[in-house]
Amino acid sequence: MKNILLLGKTQAEQMVFNYFNSKNEFKVHEITTGDFTQEQTYRGHLKDVDVIVSLLGPLDVDLDMEALFSVIYSGRLNPARIIFLSAAGIDKEVDGELDYPGVDDVSEFLKQQQYAIKVIDESEIPYTIFRLVNVVNTKHNDGHTIEEGQPVPVGIVSHETIAHFVIDAIVNGSFKNQSQALVEERSERKE
Repeated sequence: MKNILLLGKTQAEQMVFNYFNSKNEFKVHEITTGDFTQEQTYRGHLKDVDVIVSLLGPLDVDLDMEALFSVIYSGRLNPARIIFLSAAGIDKEVDGELDYPGVDDVSEFLKQQQYAIKVIDESEIPYTIFRLVNVVNTKHNDGHTIEEGQPVPVGIVSHETIAHFVIDAIVNGSFKNQSQALVEERSERKE
């Protein structure tokens, strides 16, 4: 049985939770509330966890990851994988301007995202980073990935598509040690 821990509360998180909660070969737990910048939020939740999925943010994910990995290191825990949802634009790869809801200082926000990814990368735990464009509630078409280093158009991605790719990464081991942008549609459509 594979143990999965979901961090954060989004529509995509709920879809991932519902999917794995209905499968006998998986055991899924979630932490949806608390101060994710504090180690005590994670204590007691990480033992025997195989996959950690972070849907935290938008702000302070660097502090969230520092606290999480402090607990992982101090407990000598060894999850098999971490999946981290980040933002497109961290590598100046977006062709245009993305919206970052809830973010006043975009430069600082992107630095926080970059540092969180650095914490994950330096852990040497296999990872998958999904960089998101503008997140919307309604799926418009099938999403696709764009590899790290390639230009990313301003566009949209739905919670459903995000959940699909997270589930695929867990079930099939897809995108191991990769950073992929997720995009459904090239547009600036708002919902």
